[in-house]
Amino acid sequence: MAKASAAVPHKTSASRTRWFAAFALALPFVLFGAIELAARALWPAGALPLFVSAPAGNGAWLMANPVVAARWFPGEASPPAPNGEFFRAEKAANGFRVFVLGESSAQGFPYPRTGSFARLLDAALSDALPDREVEVITLGIAATNSYAMLDIVPEVLAQRPDAVLYYGGHNEYVGALGAGSSIKLASSPALTRLFVQLQHLRSVRALNRWVAQRQARRAGEGRGAVDPAAASFMESVTSGRDIVFGDAMYRTGAQQFEENLVRIVQVITGAGVPIYAASVPSNVRDQTPFAAAGNAAARATFDSANAALAAGDSAAARARFVRARDLDVVRFRAPSAFDSVVRRVVQQAGPLAHYVPVSEAFAAAAVVGAPGYDLFLEHVHPNRAGVRLITDRFLHTLLREAPERVAFNSTRLQPMETYEARVAVTPFDERVAHHRVSALAARWPFVPLDRQGDYRGAYLPTNAADTLAFLVAGGARPWEFAKLELARRLESGGDTTQAVAEYVGLAGDQFIFAEPHALAGAALFRARRFAEADAQFAQAYNLAPSAELALVRAQIAGGRQEWSEAVQQLELARRFDPARADILYQLALAQSLAGNLPAAQETARLLQRSNPQYPQLPKLLSTLGVR
Repeated sequence: MAKASAAVPHKTSASRTRWFAAFALALPFVLFGAIELAARALWPAGALPLFVSAPAGNGAWLMANPVVAARWFPGEASPPAPNGEFFRAEKAANGFRVFVLGESSAQGFPYPRTGSFARLLDAALSDALPDREVEVITLGIAATNSYAMLDIVPEVLAQRPDAVLYYGGHNEYVGALGAGSSIKLASSPALTRLFVQLQHLRSVRALNRWVAQRQARRAGEGRGAVDPAAASFMESVTSGRDIVFGDAMYRTGAQQFEENLVRIVQVITGAGVPIYAASVPSNVRDQTPFAAAGNAAARATFDSANAALAAGDSAAARARFVRARDLDVVRFRAPSAFDSVVRRVVQQAGPLAHYVPVSEAFAAAAVVGAPGYDLFLEHVHPNRAGVRLITDRFLHTLLREAPERVAFNSTRLQPMETYEARVAVTPFDERVAHHRVSALAARWPFVPLDRQGDYRGAYLPTNAADTLAFLVAGGARPWEFAKLELARRLESGGDTTQAVAEYVGLAGDQFIFAEPHALAGAALFRARRFAEADAQFAQAYNLAPSAELALVRAQIAGGRQEWSEAVQQLELARRFDPARADILYQLALAQSLAGNLPAAQETARLLQRSNPQYPQLPKLLSTLGVR
């Protein structure tokens, strides 16, 4: 008995030791959990979701969060922003929704957002799917790469896309978190992906932001607000190191691109969603290797390509132009190996992954098979011909390898130039792009550091339109307000056609607001383009019904002698003010012209009782045979 009772204190001591050990192990997690809860309560703005509610529609519309890139640019006061494009918070039952993942080329830079290939594709798919509500939304963000795209994929899938398009690769080295970037979390792709995931914890994000901002101040890199046109942003995200073809940093960049793309494709196709991943072309014929001391080999190869071109050897010229691009130690253009990566990843991914041969299409369309200024504005951003070509390749791949249960009607498709006119990229928008490219080309890496210029500081605008474009390009004036101001100036100056184009382009972009549609409709009405005006007024009425909108639609219907439609619109107008004299007068006339004399007489009597002094009343009563 004595031995048995002596064992009790020993067991109690062991139990206490286990409880203490468990408490000691759990304590850090409990403390971290408390810190995380406190960070969420004290810093609600740190959530940084990919999508937020649009500024109109009472939550019915979503858009990309303007500050979502702070996830990958923790030290930047004004990180690059995605396009403000609207889509339904609740996908329509007949909806066909496509998201575009990519960088500035997918975003549409240097054009305003109406210039992206996503807008052209939206217009084309709307024709090919007449019974579906088509939404093509680009999530391209300047200076990002596959780390950012991988990070947002779960939020993209939560919006129930029917397809995802991928057009990226140029920023793998110098984009945020890339192998040669100044904004870096770790030296290996695996660790970088881990840190990106950890930043979804508010406490980790707050700590990283604090550290990044302190480092920026210490290094004297606090640049204030980043230029919205990204004219110098390339300089800020690169580490400045030469990345030699085949060296360790080059291999790390290629590794991160392939590993991230594999994960992106796996996650998207694993959710049952098809992905269409494209090869990415760049300007190889007219873009001299960038200004860097280590580019002697690239420049020699580029000169050799030009010599072959002058000698008429187009095959050798093309191969050498491509080789010069691949040897360029300033890696703002995706190397040839990345196209092979995209093909390999897609081939290994299964039936829901599709390869889009954009690079091949550019080579086929370019002079001697080497794309230059015939398709590009500078090194990687396509001109309008290039944008149409990208759209065409994605469109035809979608038609050929359609998502399940989607039946495209290709016979309804129009030439790509028709869709170009529909999205209304105007000469003003082209001028905005010109100023952005000019500012970009005056800076490193296009010129050596000691020869950098200040395009914006030296340029003198030539007229009012150029002034507005210059202000938009430099971020000093919102594009929407500048476009509206220009449209009013043009119309007052008698240039109705161009004014209409500006109004229509603005209305197409800001389609959740009634006012741009009403302004576009009024301009079209004054231009006597009544059918187009009616379509704009109809959209404005659906968003913000008013008697005036219904009245002008009735006037348009009357001009077409569609009296039943005119009566319907006047009845809508009457709901806002049942006793309004001019509405009752026009309604009685329309009813009589529609062949409904009793209804016209009753409306005339109502006008007689409510407004007996109305000037046109006696003639109306006489015409309708009312005492």
